[in-house]
Amino acid sequence: MLFKLINVIFKEEIKVEVNSIIKMNIEKYTKDPVFMALVKKYAEESEKFNKNKSKIDKEHDKIFKRVFLNKKETARFISKVIGRKVKSSELIASQNSFVTAELKYREADIVYKLKDKNIVFLIEHQTRVDYRMAYRILNYQIEIMRANEVENPKKEDKECLVIPIVLYTGKGKWTAKKHIKEIQEKLFKENVIEKVDLGTLGYYTLVDVNDFTKEELLNEEGILSKIMLIEKERNTKELVKTMLEINKRVKEGKDKKIVYDMMSLALDRKFKHKKAEEIMKKIIKEGSDYMLAVEKMILEENEMLRNEGINEGKYIMCVNMLKMGYSIEIVSKVSGLSIKELEKLKKDIENRKNNL
Repeated sequence: MLFKLINVIFKEEIKVEVNSIIKMNIEKYTKDPVFMALVKKYAEESEKFNKNKSKIDKEHDKIFKRVFLNKKETARFISKVIGRKVKSSELIASQNSFVTAELKYREADIVYKLKDKNIVFLIEHQTRVDYRMAYRILNYQIEIMRANEVENPKKEDKECLVIPIVLYTGKGKWTAKKHIKEIQEKLFKENVIEKVDLGTLGYYTLVDVNDFTKEELLNEEGILSKIMLIEKERNTKELVKTMLEINKRVKEGKDKKIVYDMMSLALDRKFKHKKAEEIMKKIIKEGSDYMLAVEKMILEENEMLRNEGINEGKYIMCVNMLKMGYSIEIVSKVSGLSIKELEKLKKDIENRKNNL
């Protein structure tokens, strides 16, 4: 259904039929007050879930937004997702026109309209699995369609097709449903709402970083695949090796600055801030000789953590709990670390914040 609509609109065939299909789908949703109340409720829960991201996750969102502000990178990404060539010259940034009040505070939402076509692309970056994503996507689609009606006085241009794409760079596989129909099955059985043909509204295309190999991301053109790869690498030693390889492949300029910012954030997750800065300086200098120096630094850091009674996994857990606002006493009970050790760790976290 989705790709049929894309093909029809790209070829500018049967425009009246496309508009009637889109309008019919909107009306099915908006005319059911019970269903719309559920959509609003769950979309708000999704917004709150994503708004409460850690500072590092928000910095990640900003970096991805900077990448997607590059039309060439965005055109390449969209082309891969929809299976049809999109040129950067065809994309029109639509932040001012289509970003609703609900979208305004978010750092990663990117909205592009296809030139001379009734197609809008909404790109959302996620670092955590959001089980209410389909509701938020549907809410966005309806809001963007309504905004488009206001923006376009011509009757034939009032309807548009909104294609949401979720780029996920989290640790585990994405497990949330990609269509409201899948989520609603239980509600249908309980007769909470009438079962209707949900069409394509509320559905999003997922791009999960875990579905790609290291080689695929490393060899892909552009910087988006490179920062996706940085997000994908979990092993500390492999992460640094990958960063050295990426550093060789990315040309100097704005793109390299974005990649360096992502590298710094990734290293901050693994090491204390000063150590992360040292490793970053080594990476920028390149060369296999520097990899030996970096490996030595990693071993020294891990040894220090072991001496302090903190393995890498426990260290990350404690950092995350302290960032989430848990008291030192609670973190101490969960981790087994002393109050004194955690006070030092908390102070280090605060120093990192000041240096970001």
